[in-house]
Amino acid sequence: MDAKARNCLLQHREALERDIKTSYIMDHMISNGVLTVSEEEKVKNEPTQRQRAAMLIKMILKKDNHSYISFYNALLHEGYKDLAALLHGGIPVVSSSDGKDSVSGITSYVRTVLCEGGVPQRPVVFVTRKKLVNAIQQKLSKLNGEPGWVTIYGMAGCGKSVLAAEAVRDHSFLEDCFPGGVHWVSVGKQDKSGLLMKLQNLCARLDQDESFSQRLPLNIEEAKDRLRILMLRKHPRSLLILDDIWDPWVLKAFDNQCQILLTTRDKSVTDSVMGPKYVVPVESGLGKEKGLEILSLFVNMKKADLPEQAHSIIQECKVVECCHWGILTDLLHKWNQS
Repeated sequence: MDAKARNCLLQHREALERDIKTSYIMDHMISNGVLTVSEEEKVKNEPTQRQRAAMLIKMILKKDNHSYISFYNALLHEGYKDLAALLHGGIPVVSSSDGKDSVSGITSYVRTVLCEGGVPQRPVVFVTRKKLVNAIQQKLSKLNGEPGWVTIYGMAGCGKSVLAAEAVRDHSFLEDCFPGGVHWVSVGKQDKSGLLMKLQNLCARLDQDESFSQRLPLNIEEAKDRLRILMLRKHPRSLLILDDIWDPWVLKAFDNQCQILLTTRDKSVTDSVMGPKYVVPVESGLGKEKGLEILSLFVNMKKADLPEQAHSIIQECKVVECCHWGILTDLLHKWNQS
């Protein structure tokens, strides 16, 4: 962590320790890949709320710039707007020319853009699906900087969210198509009050210096107008990703001249919105080879070394996207019984 970020965190340490509740903040940081589950447990083992906050901040101080950014964004996501404002001046700048991460091959620029935008990290057990990722990128490129919609659709568990995140995990693609950044919103099944809260949180993230308004929008229509202005004036040429859309009426709140990538089980959700529309279907299961690849990663063996019963396990189990741990557990259970 650079000196400016570290000093800012130390300066406001007491206020942070006094006021934050760590549980949901740690969820965000784990999803960003900057906090481990074992570190989360260590924080949870502290006896009081203040001691848990102190332990979390102690851990962050030993980490890198991305951890600071993730913590800052987690505060915004969880409604700690005033505390986030204290840390805003210390946000480190990561150059787009920084080198690649030695583990994932992802540049620091990509990591920072996606972390700031709340894009989930790759799952622990991950297999590539380059054809689908390329198809999503091609559809997004067709928007050509103009408002429009790209829909990734398929059955539950087929990996739509992982594919959406993977499509923007590309340095050249981000710089060429979305230099204004990427903003991820996990929507899910919502009522009007839940949708308003999602919109309010998004507006707060996009207007961190409160240059457009010092209060949150009071209703969905006001939030829609605020979002349109923020995207056009403060975040032009950026991509909005709406994950897990269930209802067409929800999309109307985002139908405001944005470039949008969305995931859904129902491709007809975009029927009620305006602008160019492109779709990318995702099949519900993975093929045999991908299934074997997932199993080999899960049991930490080379695919070529898997025993014969691995093939029957894959055939018996409906193997879907690698981030679904219930299915992986089922695979391991059958492995142990074989």
